[in-house]
Amino acid sequence: MDRIVVSDTTAITHLAKIGALQLLQKLYSETLIPEAVFNELSQVKRTQPGALQVLNSSWIKVIKLQNRHVATKLSKHLDLGESEAIALSIELQSDVLIIDEVAGRAIAKKLGRNIIGMVGVLIEPKNKGHIQTVKPYLDKLRATGFRMGEDLYQQALKLSQETKVK
Repeated sequence: MDRIVVSDTTAITHLAKIGALQLLQKLYSETLIPEAVFNELSQVKRTQPGALQVLNSSWIKVIKLQNRHVATKLSKHLDLGESEAIALSIELQSDVLIIDEVAGRAIAKKLGRNIIGMVGVLIEPKNKGHIQTVKPYLDKLRATGFRMGEDLYQQALKLSQETKVK
């Protein structure tokens, strides 16, 4: 059975920037995004990384929130994309919410959401045999300006069993 997966904007844009958006499709046959995430992706004449892939994708689906109350409440503390992603995750009782921003992650955890971030999205395909190594993806991700501290970088390498023997 396929898992219900909801994503915020960050994962889609950064995976597109490093040429790895297909990893989401390999992990989750379908990824759901709320309208606000779609709007964030397509706001600048569809030049945002991932915008064209979303527009042309059959496996990334834009879902309209049925109950806007949660998103409205969350938008007092988070941006609209994060707010709607968390609200959609709750509404659909998703198995996974892909979100990276610290405040959004904290709120999603408090609301009982099972979350994964960009680094986790890169580690999972390695563990499932879809990619050989995580390090090149992590290095490309860092090169895009994605904020990843050295501790997280090293932890990702360790979890991927790619640490060097010193």
